[in-house]
Amino acid sequence: MKLIVTLFWALVLGQVVGYIATALSGVPDPELWTTLISLLFGLFVYLFQAVAVEKDAKAN
Repeated sequence: MKLIVTLFWALVLGQVVGYIATALSGVPDPELWTTLISLLFGLFVYLFQAVAVEKDAKAN
């Protein structure tokens, strides 16, 4: 469930950042690339959290 929520928010925030960045630079919005990069970044953050957080810290 945590993975689904992480990917959902990565997608939403990635789309917002992509829209603002392309609007400010005046280029067309590549929605597919923005979606893929957002989901990959969200997956990276999820995996980094799973590996980097110590097991003792998760128990508390």
